[in-house]
Amino acid sequence: MKRKKPIPLMKYSVARPHITTGDAILWKGNSIISRLIRFWTPYSHASLVIRLKISEGLQERVFLVEALSTGLELRLLSKRLANYNGEAYWFHINTTEKQRLSILEFALTKCASGIKYDFGSLVKNMLGRVSMDAHRYFCSEFVFHTWKQANLVTPFLTVAPRPGDLPGLLAGVITKIKP
Repeated sequence: MKRKKPIPLMKYSVARPHITTGDAILWKGNSIISRLIRFWTPYSHASLVIRLKISEGLQERVFLVEALSTGLELRLLSKRLANYNGEAYWFHINTTEKQRLSILEFALTKCASGIKYDFGSLVKNMLGRVSMDAHRYFCSEFVFHTWKQANLVTPFLTVAPRPGDLPGLLAGVITKIKP
């Protein structure tokens, strides 16, 4: 029987300089809804990483674009980690500068466009699989669409991925991070 390789653990302050635009953060929440979602997938939520340097002289910041019940939102990763009830896993992928810029533009434009959360597909996706909807998103569907438009994943996937499906869609490394 093949043993699973343990997932390495890293403090956020150590991981932070290496977290790049296009990476994903996969979450294992302890809420009732998160536990229910994990019956079908190992992670209960997924976020897309965006690194931004607002101005010369200011520190570069690590943000998340997340599909939440309120729609797509931009949040600081450090704040999200500090207040999260559960575990967080960084899924680091290799991207080119061109792909990172494409991801950044797509994600921020969608975030500023008032995109609604895809409640219906989230529930249907827990019970089976649903086709993807580019007009509304749930968490892993948004991460996938962003990767797809940057030509990181095959466009032939016809069903919306669950959070636990994301690491199987492209090569990367998973590391558990803690505040």
